[in-house]
Amino acid sequence: MEEFDFTSLPDQRPLQPLSLGQALPQVMGLLKAHWRRLAELALLPILISFGLAGAFTLIGLGGPASFFILGVDLFLSVWFSVAVYRYWFIAAPSRRQDYIPAWRARELRFFVRGLGLFFMISGVVVLCLMAFGGFAGTPNGMPALGPGLVVGILAGLVVAVGFSFVLPAAALGTGYSFLRAVQEAKGILLPFCGLLLVTILPVDLGLSLVNFLLLSLEQGVGLSIPGIVFAAVANYVSLSVAATVLSVVFARRTGWPLRVERNAT
Repeated sequence: MEEFDFTSLPDQRPLQPLSLGQALPQVMGLLKAHWRRLAELALLPILISFGLAGAFTLIGLGGPASFFILGVDLFLSVWFSVAVYRYWFIAAPSRRQDYIPAWRARELRFFVRGLGLFFMISGVVVLCLMAFGGFAGTPNGMPALGPGLVVGILAGLVVAVGFSFVLPAAALGTGYSFLRAVQEAKGILLPFCGLLLVTILPVDLGLSLVNFLLLSLEQGVGLSIPGIVFAAVANYVSLSVAATVLSVVFARRTGWPLRVERNAT
């Protein structure tokens, strides 16, 4: 199946509860069992990202070159995210072309949905900052977190979780709207957020810590290559975990079985 038409599904379909105690082991089991296949998908994007960043670093280019690298990284990240969702739900890569980054209708659709979600989250955060203020002063004049920033982060998280089903749906097919996403995600926000906090947050914090240590090494001895390599790898580790978590939640909530589950039965 290349493209799924979500308009063929009924407007109201049975939705399943989300159990953190069941979803977490499933996420960990999938990542443990399939990490090699995910690494194979990420290999060429990692090599491209490392090659570009390393080349521009050695040459000493900046400014417009940095924007070019960011654009290429975005292109590769979108392709890889779509590939991971389709790996979990539709089919494992079986041809050489499946491992070569390319943008088709589904990648463009995923990018547009992701961009829309980004602006929705940003808009909510900005409104909270405008309404409540971002920072508050302390008696000694030092800045402190204000209620607007705290409320904005929480509101942004709720929006991200509530509308996040548009991402796997965009990777799989057409006809899945933001409205349908929030209708199918409401009611599971707390366990969904809990799953994010115990999976994606520790992974990203750990990757950030290692990146900080490598940056310190670079500043100390001037060795930049390890940091460039790690940054390229870390991006796809984070994307793999995020896409797997969202795939599990989407599957458990909507009842759409993952490909690996169908093959096992």
